[in-house]
Amino acid sequence: MTVWLDLEDLVRYFHHAARPTGIQRMSFEICRELALLDGPEPVRFCRHGNGASGFRAIQFAALQAGIDAAGASASDAAPVAVAVRQPPPPPAGRPPNSFVMRVAASGRKLPPHFRRPLGIIGRATVQILDALPDLARAARAEITPGSSQRIQIGGQQFELEGEEVVFAPGDWVVVLGAAWETPYRPEIFDYFRAQKVRLAVLAHDMIPELFPEWAVKANVKNFRTWLRTTVLAADALFAVSRSTAADLTECIHAMGCTAPAPVVLPVGSAAPKPAAESDPLTDPLAGTSVEAPVEAPAAAPESPAPYVLLVSTIEIRKNHALMFRIWRRLLRDLPAESVPTLVFAGKVGWLTADLMQQLENCDWLDGRIRFVASPSDAELARLYRGCLFTVFPSLYEGWGLPVTESLAFGKTVAASDRASIPEAGGPFCAYYDPENTGDAYAVIRRLIERPEEVAALEAKIITEYRPPVWADSARRLYDTLVAAPAPPLPLSLDLPVDAA
Repeated sequence: MTVWLDLEDLVRYFHHAARPTGIQRMSFEICRELALLDGPEPVRFCRHGNGASGFRAIQFAALQAGIDAAGASASDAAPVAVAVRQPPPPPAGRPPNSFVMRVAASGRKLPPHFRRPLGIIGRATVQILDALPDLARAARAEITPGSSQRIQIGGQQFELEGEEVVFAPGDWVVVLGAAWETPYRPEIFDYFRAQKVRLAVLAHDMIPELFPEWAVKANVKNFRTWLRTTVLAADALFAVSRSTAADLTECIHAMGCTAPAPVVLPVGSAAPKPAAESDPLTDPLAGTSVEAPVEAPAAAPESPAPYVLLVSTIEIRKNHALMFRIWRRLLRDLPAESVPTLVFAGKVGWLTADLMQQLENCDWLDGRIRFVASPSDAELARLYRGCLFTVFPSLYEGWGLPVTESLAFGKTVAASDRASIPEAGGPFCAYYDPENTGDAYAVIRRLIERPEEVAALEAKIITEYRPPVWADSARRLYDTLVAAPAPPLPLSLDLPVDAA
């Protein structure tokens, strides 16, 4: 028996990105540990291809080297931007326009009669640009049978093995990532059944099924197809939390179907690699570059200004709008000098145009909210180390990696009490209802005004928090698959020759 990890979505993601989101980080880290695992059954890696099986083997060591190198140089490829009285990164669907940016840099306003036609041109441009990466990825991903090909990931090159995978009866094919984006063709399921190949699937969350209003329409459609085909065809199901396992089971039952009970995997701490201890910690927000500031950022202070950190992609579900309202209220109710800066660290996602426009209209609360775009691991580590505490107001999570990241750095979290987040944060966070502005405001204001409460939670984290590591995730997955009973061998149509 061989355990095969299908990394198609991971390879495709890193064709056009250098920094992983939560799903890609978890998938990659578990695969990294599985590659090191010393067990009775071999572990190998593959991606989609042509041929009878529909899969081609890949060299994980080379893929890992490419992803690690891309992540290390992410800050070079995507400079950090700090939003202080400057145009924020463009919302989804609004690409930057060089003329518009030059006007913004000069401090002049666009003439009103320019705005509408430029908006039309911008929207048309983004539709064209959105299509180009898919075409390029498709061209790069084409595999010639029996050949070896160099694939580009995050600006790095790695060798992709060209041989077709020949599965044996009882082999496992394991899908850890965003499989709904690269669905299996019906003939793949037919092949699995005929060859007695078993399928295992990891569920990260049920957002497109339970909350379609928080996802783009294409993802909702793809996810529902994945749920009704791949998940129902699986011989083993895994989930990243008890909450996700319950949601997955509920969705399956709502379809009138049955499936194996999901096995919950422990989630590693996912803390970014810390900066070197010799690295002086001044202002973690200093020294960043801006693309087209209306006003240059103020000179960095000699010591770090106090700030609260929110690490997350900016999207509607992550509830950045709640923090915007709370910081506006804090600045109204408290002396300005006692209100720390709020820092958003991540990237701009989808369904955020209204929020980004509001932030721009108020000059990001006159600079009291700042944005650090796509920080590298070292930059993110400095942000965690320097903050007063972190906030995580998400309305729904499959797990909540930023919560465990924060705890791994010894920082408490003012966290939402929804879905899996209390699983991730345990007794080390201060919780609130993310749909109750008054409740969230009271918790965050209390942590700002009572630093002794923050210190007590940090002391509790240091003495009691024992985060699982990715090796635990890999071992739970592997042991579950190896312990599963082998399926019956396929019937042979070869009849014995009668010697008589």
